[in-house]
Amino acid sequence: MKRILFSLLLWAVFAAANTCTEAVFEISKPNLYISKAKAYIDSVFYADTTNFSDTVFVQERFKKEIYNNGYREKTIYGYVGDINNEYAEILYYINSKDETVLSGKDIEVLFSDSASGDTSIWHLKYSYKGSFEQEDYIKTTNSYISYLSYSLDHKPLESLTEFFFRNDTLVSRYTDNNNLDWEQKTENTYYVEDSEDDTKCYAYKNDSLINTLIYYSNENGYSIKSVDKDGFSEIFMVYPDGTTAIRKQRPAVKISPKARYFDLLGRYKFSK
Repeated sequence: MKRILFSLLLWAVFAAANTCTEAVFEISKPNLYISKAKAYIDSVFYADTTNFSDTVFVQERFKKEIYNNGYREKTIYGYVGDINNEYAEILYYINSKDETVLSGKDIEVLFSDSASGDTSIWHLKYSYKGSFEQEDYIKTTNSYISYLSYSLDHKPLESLTEFFFRNDTLVSRYTDNNNLDWEQKTENTYYVEDSEDDTKCYAYKNDSLINTLIYYSNENGYSIKSVDKDGFSEIFMVYPDGTTAIRKQRPAVKISPKARYFDLLGRYKFSK
């Protein structure tokens, strides 16, 4: 279930932002509904490279978000080029606190929210075949985000992830209370802007560069691409009808066709 949480953290929502670090902060918020004031996630494309016996293999994957009545209904994970197009995994989302609405599907997520001023609290409960396994509390403000994750097997705090700014640097702090040594482990990731290009920033952990992130604008919204030594991922955001980005205008760029064409069921339909 940890992989599900990290997926939410990395590709949650991408609101209008003026710099790369502001954009990374925005994509770290939950994206469970469509707001008229900001862009929402449409799809994510992944390309992972593996070297084996002097041969480079590339595995292409996608994630597609489906919405219904303004709220996320499901997340579909799949592989590009799979002949039968069988999905690796589907997460079903239900905007409710009522546990009786669960249908017993593989992974279902109950979610609800409350707000006061600029503070929003999200409560998520993850069910696997009708049995709850994980519970998350997400807090967001204009300058702070936190994800509290609990394992429902024995209810300890499993992890805490925080995002906050130190001057112009965005800090992501991950605290793990459930590692194999049963000792608390804390890791910081620092997102630092390029001094000459505010649409580009770099992620550092333990003084080592781990990712380069680049923001692109396009006619339908924008995307952010994250590149590391093993490949890249790119998330594609779209604006609701009639919405215009509140940010500096950037030259439009073309979206790679491999990351753009999905049908309404989330099936990949690449065409040149």
